[in-house]
Order: sequence, then structure tokens, then C-alpha cells
Amino acid sequence: KIQFRKRAKLDKIAAKAKEQGSITNDQVEKLLRVSDATASRYLAQLTKTGRLRLVGKSKAARYIPVQ
Repeated sequence: KIQFRKRAKLDKIAAKAKEQGSITNDQVEKLLRVSDATASRYLAQLTKTGRLRLVGKSKAARYIPVQ
């Protein structure tokens, strides 16, 4: 059940990134109402699984969907 909820959140992040062209950590925090650390963890997982790609560093970091 927990896996299902987490997967739904990850899918929501990926869909939003695709819709906008990219997504930031702040946008994930607002979208899912989660902490900075949780948003970072979700984005790291999506990057690791190859659904998003990190572009830029620190404040300018954005995540773009992988085609």
C-alpha cells in the first residue's frame, strides 16, 4: 500500500515535469506538500530510475523528463 502511494506521487512528479518541460525541487514541494528533503529524495529516485535528468547545480537545478 505504501509503495502504491509513493509510485502515484512519483508518477505525478514525472507527469508535471513532462507537462511543463522541467520541474524544480520547490515545485515538487508545493505540488505534493512535502518537505525539501522528501522532494529531493523523490527527484533523486526518478533520476536514478531514468525518468528525469538533472540539469544545472544547486539553486539553478532543474529536472527534465527523459524521452
